[in-house]
Amino acid sequence: MSTSVPLWVPIVVAVLGFAGVISAQLIAGWREDRRWRRELEREELRWERERDKRSYDARAAAYAELVGAIESFDWVLFLARHELRAGRKVDEQAKEDIRAASAEARKSLGMVNVHAPERIRAMLSASLLRRSSLANFILRETYEAAKDTLWEEGQREYRALRAAIREDLGLDAEELPA
Repeated sequence: MSTSVPLWVPIVVAVLGFAGVISAQLIAGWREDRRWRRELEREELRWERERDKRSYDARAAAYAELVGAIESFDWVLFLARHELRAGRKVDEQAKEDIRAASAEARKSLGMVNVHAPERIRAMLSASLLRRSSLANFILRETYEAAKDTLWEEGQREYRALRAAIREDLGLDAEELPA
């Protein structure tokens, strides 16, 4: 006895097999697409963190160079002011030191102007203009006690600038007296 299989059975089996292969491919493609998107998001996040780190490192380096230049400038201005206030003349070496410190301060502005926020650039400008004016008075030997306000204002602005720099870098900012 031979039993015959109706024609529709192999057709249904073939269609089911074909549908299984197609659905397996669709599911695999969907999973691959999800994996690809997750990997792309992780890569984007990694690059964003890398950009932020480079930006932070550049700002920190620019600020460190600037603070060093201002401290150097303040040191030579302080010594020259001390000589003039004592009634002595500023010698040529001290004048050359003032010129060099002024040039170093100007040179350090480039990186800060590229990386710092506008608030810090404005504070920096005001603080350095006072130091430059003071340096010019000392170099021309036209310094008098009334010019001490330039020094005091420059120091006050520098403390505020330094606190803003530390805040921008996420460091503990100094508490400034009222």
